[in-house]
Amino acid sequence: MTELPLLAGGLGILLAAGLVERLLRDRALRAIPVRIHVNGTRGKSTVTRLVAAALRAHGVPTLAKATGTEPRVILPDGSERPLRRRGRPNVREQLAFLRLARRLRVRAVVVECMAIRPDLQAATEDDMLRATVGVVTNVRTDHTEVMGRDLPAIAAALSSTVPRRGVLVLGEPAFADLFAARARGRGTRVVVADLPHAGATSWLDACTATALAVTRLLGVPDDVARAAMREAAPDPGAFRALTADLGGRTVPLLDARAANDPESLLALAQSAPELSGARPLVAVYNHRSDRPDRLVRFVPALAALVEGPFLVTGEPPAFTLSRAVRRANGGRDVPFVPVERLRGALERRSPGAVLLCGNTRGLDPHAVAGRGRGADRG
Repeated sequence: MTELPLLAGGLGILLAAGLVERLLRDRALRAIPVRIHVNGTRGKSTVTRLVAAALRAHGVPTLAKATGTEPRVILPDGSERPLRRRGRPNVREQLAFLRLARRLRVRAVVVECMAIRPDLQAATEDDMLRATVGVVTNVRTDHTEVMGRDLPAIAAALSSTVPRRGVLVLGEPAFADLFAARARGRGTRVVVADLPHAGATSWLDACTATALAVTRLLGVPDDVARAAMREAAPDPGAFRALTADLGGRTVPLLDARAANDPESLLALAQSAPELSGARPLVAVYNHRSDRPDRLVRFVPALAALVEGPFLVTGEPPAFTLSRAVRRANGGRDVPFVPVERLRGALERRSPGAVLLCGNTRGLDPHAVAGRGRGADRG
């Protein structure tokens, strides 16, 4: 019997804490009239940065949060600070972000969706951010273990962040009918970004077009928005063209590790002038043990890009995964090279160019490059 009062007291404390959190959230939402929630497979961090830069240039006090390669908070003056976390990432940090935005008295927030599971995406939108403008940059084959095995399933998962009684901006027309059906049920209208000619559209062009579709809704003149976007700081995980010193030779080294789906990787590789005629091209996939499906899905793309075998580095694949990779590679072995031996393995292959892909964690491209120098290409 003595346990019942303790249980009741504990439950009361939890209910009171939940009520306080809700009141603080509601106060923050009332104080921030423009709330932009950016979702999609690829380009979320870049679109977040572009939209925030344009709003700042238009005189709108704006706080942004990008959670891609290196989680960052982008302050109203355009400066950045790392996002400090205690433990693993948790979507509840979006509530703390809203409270920070209210304290800073901003008029707009631009927030990259950090959830992968559809239920957590929905909770972030409906219970936390309640966006006035939602964004879905694109639909690509990634996080299949959580979001679904095919593109329609992934699109359905991404539709979890369609806002209520707002506007949804699509970065591309694929699955527009699916998103429109979801939007109708939530009283939201859909706008599709006006992409440049498909044959000439780079990844950055597509991100810019998506961001412009958002800023036009918010009344930012195109000339102001474009100028600000050109000057916006790139995401730390943006595609970079570097050079590497390997065996006394200087060769192009393309860092495409943030392209977490094979479609984006192929598009980047095919549009990179550094790879034109550079043979042999050696591809290096950086593996994460908590992303096993991604490695298997990349095998056909890598086999199409390179004439010989590609390399796997990072965390050693499990035995069953190695077998699945071998099957996906037509029965051919895929060599694993520890990160500390990667430069030596590349020098022995005398590459004409090196392409890094897969995952960002655990691989420093500058260590691979040696004395190589390069600049971000966005």
